[in-house]
Amino acid sequence: MLSVVADKNGKWIVASTSSVAFGDKNHAIAGVTDKEMARIPLKGDIVHFKVATDFNPGEDMADFYYSLDGENWTPIGERFKMRFDFSRFFMGTRFAIYNYATESSGGMVDIDWFHASVID
Repeated sequence: MLSVVADKNGKWIVASTSSVAFGDKNHAIAGVTDKEMARIPLKGDIVHFKVATDFNPGEDMADFYYSLDGENWTPIGERFKMRFDFSRFFMGTRFAIYNYATESSGGMVDIDWFHASVID
């Protein structure tokens, strides 16, 4: 996940993952493990995110990037193995943009555009 995190110390670009463990018998979520891979100070109010994916058979990898100007991209985090698991639930990796507060109500996100393209 690529995030902009705001706290009392400022704003940050954060790359992280969440791994969900399921119970053996009842399909219930047994636990969630969060891992922060990178945290970079964000001085301005605008950041661009990019995910480059490889959906070739046997690959299903994603690489993450951020840019402060929309032209010069910097890798962030680790290469991510996208998973599709229909053995317990019908779910796979999803792309989304969202906003949520973790400590108090409020905040906002302003999305100017979301673009997806396929490159051969």
